[in-house]
Amino acid sequence: MTPSVTTVHALSEFRFSRAVVRGAIQAEREGYDVFFMNHFQDVGLYDARASVKIPVLGLGEANLAPCLHHGPQARPARDQSGLHPTHNEQIVRYGLQQRVAGIRAITANISDYMEAFASPAKKTELQAVFRPRGRRLIDDGADVIVPTGGIPMMLFGEESNANVDGAPIVNGVTVVIKAAEMAVKLAQLGVPVISRIPQSGFALPSAQTLDEFSAARLTSPI
Repeated sequence: MTPSVTTVHALSEFRFSRAVVRGAIQAEREGYDVFFMNHFQDVGLYDARASVKIPVLGLGEANLAPCLHHGPQARPARDQSGLHPTHNEQIVRYGLQQRVAGIRAITANISDYMEAFASPAKKTELQAVFRPRGRRLIDDGADVIVPTGGIPMMLFGEESNANVDGAPIVNGVTVVIKAAEMAVKLAQLGVPVISRIPQSGFALPSAQTLDEFSAARLTSPI
């Protein structure tokens, strides 16, 4: 994102949403077979899905429901508590209210995670924060731990069979990549992967609608 997003706020998520839709349209025009975002909140996912013919996937959607196959209760572990409302909305949107045990936050930021990839000491420090949260989630009924972000997923779930006291830690980046591969293969087989009827909300836009969106500027007067 330019300029970089350095805060957690609904306005930042709005910026992400707009970038996601533009990215999906650009990907289709450049001949890509699938588009997915590495942003757990899935902002702009449905708008992007309604904008292009190629499959569009979100990191959150691709992980929350499938992860329940690992156990009856999943538990997102969030790295920034300011996004709790967004994750609660996701749970409702995907109809998982009875399957997701809840959400916990840990205190960390992007620079902490990036340092941890290069520093074993920093990774150990973050794990010392993450694992007690995981144990509290298990005590609350969780069977699977889902770090809600691509970066923490890769950090905490990178080892084979990563777990907290037997509860799997999901590396959701791998999950969404495999889901993208499956979506492409289904499309190649001619299997419809999304409804385009008007009431679905995913009817494709006209060429005029796409051109108007692509030409619009965020600074344009309302």
